[in-house]
Amino acid sequence: MVGTKPTAQGRAKRLERLRHVLWAGLISLVLAVLSVLDPVDQFLWVTQSRAISTEASGEIVYLASRQDLSDPNFPERRQQLTQALRRLEEGGAERVFIDSVFEDPTDEAIDGDLNEAILEFSGDAYLVADYRFDATRELQLAQSNATIARGVDQVGSDLYKNYLGYIWAADYTIQAGESQLPSLAAEMANATGGPDAIFPINYNIALSSIPSVSLEEFLSNDSAKSRLAGKTVVIGGRVSNSGTTYNIPGTRDVPSTIVHIYAAETLIAGKTGVIANYWTALAAILLLALASIIRQDGIRRSLYATIVVLIPIGLAAAAISGWRADFADLLALCGAFGAFRLRSKWKDSFALLDPETNLPTFAALEADRSIVETVPAIIVAKIHRFEQVRRTLPKDLHSEYVLRIIKRLKAATQDATIYRGEGHMIAWTMPEKEPALVQEHLEGLRALFSSPLIVGDRQVDVGITFGVDITPSPNVVRRLASAVAVAEQTNETYDPIAIADTTSEEDLIWNISLQARIDAALSNGEIYLVFQPKIMVQTGEIIGVEALVRWKDPVKGHIPPDNFIRQCETAGRMSQLTHFVLEKACKAGTELSERGFNLPVAVNISATLVHERAIVQMVSDALKKTGFEPNSLTLEITETYRISNIDRAAEILGELRALGTKISMDDFGVGAASLEALLRLPFAELKIDRMFISRMIEDDKAAGIVKNILQLGKDLRIIVVAEGVEDAGTLTKLRDSGCLVAQGFAISRPVTLDKILQYQKDNRTNIQSNMV
Repeated sequence: MVGTKPTAQGRAKRLERLRHVLWAGLISLVLAVLSVLDPVDQFLWVTQSRAISTEASGEIVYLASRQDLSDPNFPERRQQLTQALRRLEEGGAERVFIDSVFEDPTDEAIDGDLNEAILEFSGDAYLVADYRFDATRELQLAQSNATIARGVDQVGSDLYKNYLGYIWAADYTIQAGESQLPSLAAEMANATGGPDAIFPINYNIALSSIPSVSLEEFLSNDSAKSRLAGKTVVIGGRVSNSGTTYNIPGTRDVPSTIVHIYAAETLIAGKTGVIANYWTALAAILLLALASIIRQDGIRRSLYATIVVLIPIGLAAAAISGWRADFADLLALCGAFGAFRLRSKWKDSFALLDPETNLPTFAALEADRSIVETVPAIIVAKIHRFEQVRRTLPKDLHSEYVLRIIKRLKAATQDATIYRGEGHMIAWTMPEKEPALVQEHLEGLRALFSSPLIVGDRQVDVGITFGVDITPSPNVVRRLASAVAVAEQTNETYDPIAIADTTSEEDLIWNISLQARIDAALSNGEIYLVFQPKIMVQTGEIIGVEALVRWKDPVKGHIPPDNFIRQCETAGRMSQLTHFVLEKACKAGTELSERGFNLPVAVNISATLVHERAIVQMVSDALKKTGFEPNSLTLEITETYRISNIDRAAEILGELRALGTKISMDDFGVGAASLEALLRLPFAELKIDRMFISRMIEDDKAAGIVKNILQLGKDLRIIVVAEGVEDAGTLTKLRDSGCLVAQGFAISRPVTLDKILQYQKDNRTNIQSNMV
């Protein structure tokens, strides 16, 4: 079934989503710590309070005065309060709380009469002690003067409104010197709590459901007196002593008494539950993390939708139950995660279109479901010298250069959608999958590029080669990567068209993950060196060895060197591999020297590394670390046709030669740049490519090329080495042609250093015995 097997891309996407969850969680945590989201939470609490309305218990009645009862300039107000207390006694009120602080005395007789009325009340009567700021802006506990407060029980009030004017929590007790006073709300509700304990205030109660009687009406209307029988009565002014008012959801500028009544009603209803914000955020993080690692899009998106839907459901449930929950962090988490995902989607959609040419990109090809269903051949064209040409063109002609190439491709692929890859790669598909027919089609396409393009007013030659994947797999990502990989291995001079092997899916997965395994293989000894002798053709004497890198994987066995070396270049790990080989080869050379065998050691250096000075430092470090003599180290530059900047390469190779090393040109005779490189770069040795050596016996032309290269070496006074000597006949032919140095399987396969040492030791013993 298509799309059910895990892929590297799928794993990357899941890791990206999980990373977004973690970043969103971190952002919400930081916002919570900084209290940035407090206004959002308060807005949600106000919304909850307005959305859900419940009735007050009716046990607490607000006896409200229009005036400040405690003002000492109006002693008659205290007389009204005294009268009200006696009428409450007559009416059978159960408890009375006077929410005013009479700090300043007035007429002593009036204050004494008020004290007497409080003490004579048959139920419970309380005065309120209130925390407020004094003239010096110090927070102080204000209490009624001794004349009024003598012998009277007190409760405390300590309301702190936030910057929005709301009070969302109240205390069970209030600190009064060394002792604790019960808070006004807690005493009204007959509730207890430990010191420093607080509870949330539930504002779901409708303000209109709280029984309220004006003090003036109560004093003038006998019928009002009977309505307060058995009730808890709170007497307070609509204007407090300090003139401070508060906001409650839906109403602004209410006196403190209303807030105390709401707090008491909250305790009576038992709706004091609190869900800490980190619990909701943690639950959401876990749910999002779970959703993010699910491969099936439908299930994952359903979970996302469930989380989103649960937020308003949770808000409603918290409002109904009276629980106080912080949802702002949860919203921030989901919002941040959503923003990350939208940005990722935007980047993905943006990545589907090349901004320079408006052509669809390789990402669009990978996402094309029709390709998954029809499984056509995938063709990748590699444009050679692409960046060099672009550097010579004005910037405004860069896109025209690409579009001219596309236009010519379209001439032979009229109905195909052309996809733009990174830099020099272009791809399309075709229904034909017969290798011979694909090859024929692409040969014709190459012929179209034999004439130059006209870009602006300039003629531009285009070199083009192709990589093809015709495997019957619906995994487009893997197949495109396979086509790109074989396209990278093509060359204009030979093998311009390469078709990916139709290996098993297991092998494809292994090959694609090869580059990720290289680092581990270097560290655990799977990658190692073997040494192939170089001999003097006339005598058979070993005059040097070439260090060759090998990889034996515990599962796959021996990995072909060309495979993983090319992967190293593609993955940017060539420097690590070269550093490993240099150090091991120099160490082997030192060991040979210490055993009395001063054999030069050759190491292959990729042409891709000779543009950076880092290779000079790498070689210098290896020589210093191992103590190997520089003049015994030969650096064989491979695939010199890949040198894009001859001047830069000449500078770097000059520095390498200045270290004392010998510079050799490997694979001489193949690649368009070989002769130019020989002319301009400081080579002291040539290695004739095995393509010519292997054909010497049956192909006179190949034999003639070899003889001419040998003569070229004599003329230039540089050593010429024949590599790839596979049989004794070829070795004899080389000897007759005047070749001095050779290597190959006919002489010796690559062997371990121990075998080289043993051979040299045995050879020395034989020489000594012959001398005797």
